[in-house]
Amino acid sequence: MKQNFHFTFILSLIATLSIGSVGKCQTTQTVSGYVYHDANSNQQKEDVEKGIPKVALSNGNDVVTTNQQGYYSLPVDSDAIIFVIKPNNWMTPLNDLNLPLFYYIHKPQGSPADFDYTGVAPTGELPREINFPLYPADTTEHFKMVVFGDPQPYTIEQVDFVAEDIVRELIGRNDLEFGMTMGDIVGDDLDLFTPLNQAVSKIGIPWYNVIGNHDINFDATIDQRSDETFENTYGPATYAFVYGNAHFIVVDDVIYPKDGRQYEYVGGLRPDQLNFVENYLNTVSREDLVVITMHIPLAQHGETFRKSDQKKLFDLLKDFPHSLSISAHTHEHHHRFFHQDSSDWQRPQPHHHFNVGTTSGSWWNGMRGENNIPHAMMRDGTPNGYSIITFKGTDYLIDWKAAGRSEDYRMNIHVPRGIITGTNDTVMLTVNFFNGSEQATVEYRISGQTDWRVMERVNDYDPYYLILDENWKNFEKAGLINACDTCAFDSTFMGNVISGNPLPDPKPSSHIWKSTLNTNLPVGRHVIEVRVNDQFGRTFKDYQMLRIAAPINKD
Repeated sequence: MKQNFHFTFILSLIATLSIGSVGKCQTTQTVSGYVYHDANSNQQKEDVEKGIPKVALSNGNDVVTTNQQGYYSLPVDSDAIIFVIKPNNWMTPLNDLNLPLFYYIHKPQGSPADFDYTGVAPTGELPREINFPLYPADTTEHFKMVVFGDPQPYTIEQVDFVAEDIVRELIGRNDLEFGMTMGDIVGDDLDLFTPLNQAVSKIGIPWYNVIGNHDINFDATIDQRSDETFENTYGPATYAFVYGNAHFIVVDDVIYPKDGRQYEYVGGLRPDQLNFVENYLNTVSREDLVVITMHIPLAQHGETFRKSDQKKLFDLLKDFPHSLSISAHTHEHHHRFFHQDSSDWQRPQPHHHFNVGTTSGSWWNGMRGENNIPHAMMRDGTPNGYSIITFKGTDYLIDWKAAGRSEDYRMNIHVPRGIITGTNDTVMLTVNFFNGSEQATVEYRISGQTDWRVMERVNDYDPYYLILDENWKNFEKAGLINACDTCAFDSTFMGNVISGNPLPDPKPSSHIWKSTLNTNLPVGRHVIEVRVNDQFGRTFKDYQMLRIAAPINKD
């Protein structure tokens, strides 16, 4: 239910009642109040409106649950956000941009005044009672969410790209429960939060947000202050909510500054964030699905995400048979699996970490098309777009939707044109199944000529992206466009002839399959049929044309 949200505080004596509590926090103040069914939708708790029992709340460290009267009590310090964890079949109010309002910010002194971007204004003294209204919402265990990775506009024109290339085709869908942006909501200019939120709100569903490394306050000298503008716009950067049998735990995993060095960051979690995850998981049924969402992906190798923190997170998940984690950040689309014998993961079944591809593709770079929007393909050959995740109980299906393309567009098939029959040259068939993983299999056959043959998954470059990259370099060499390393995000840079900005250097893709073709085929046209069995047990087919030519007679 959409509401213009404000809290009404009722003065009362603070009493200590018996409530479920997990964790401890040293502080000198206590906040209390009710989570209640706002039956008349007026945002004010009235005596006839009943409290809701067993609802979890947090201060970002401790987690408590309401008693039978819907009452809670929490310790707070002078820089705190108190928030309710939306339970299944209930909904928090939304503001006019469809952003959930589930929190109260307590910053008596406000955010630092010398930050470049506006933070939280001084909130004054802590009210005696903070009440959280909820509204009934009939959510089944079978639902869909839409996920954006890194919209990352650096200019208002790039906000237009998001609106026209992505948001437009989602308007009018009635099968989506909610959406989430997995960080890098904007590209360093935090004043773009509002125009981007205005665009995304037109999809018409509740929209949750994860903080990314381009959404932080670079003026901050400690990590706890790096999210001041994010908090002012979206609320806490670490929080949770529930839909169906899925518990979504959002964590701010951008540690900034890294080792006190300005403009450097690393993936990881502070002790208070790990405490929150642990304390909330202590309230969650082991039979439910736990979904951890973050911006910087969990690392297979190296320290892009601190290994010690990753191990602590895996320790907290070891008793949950159903879990999934989602990130973005890399501008590549891939599925990783953490195995018991090769990582700190402790369960026999691997942990699935999904790094969603990006809405901005390659940072809105590439040649502009007929709609004046950049091509923006990601470096691994995945077209820009968004993900649709379907949940049913503790099961889920993940799909990648390329912007402006049919939902059936799931792969690119590459093969040379005009192959000469009987040649001894190696002819390679390459398939980029965008949503592929180590758990998928890919086969091909030449219709009427061969049986099905299994292709090999390799870590290699996407041929189509290599062509795009080479074309751009050729344009530069020919003087058809200005080389401009410093204007990559300058919307005024249009070049001499070619409109757009250079694509980044290609990177090997985790979802490439290859096979050598037999060229002993009859002269003429043939159909290459590709069959994919994905990690979710589904089968997809696509086709490519193959021309076999006769040998050239040099006599």
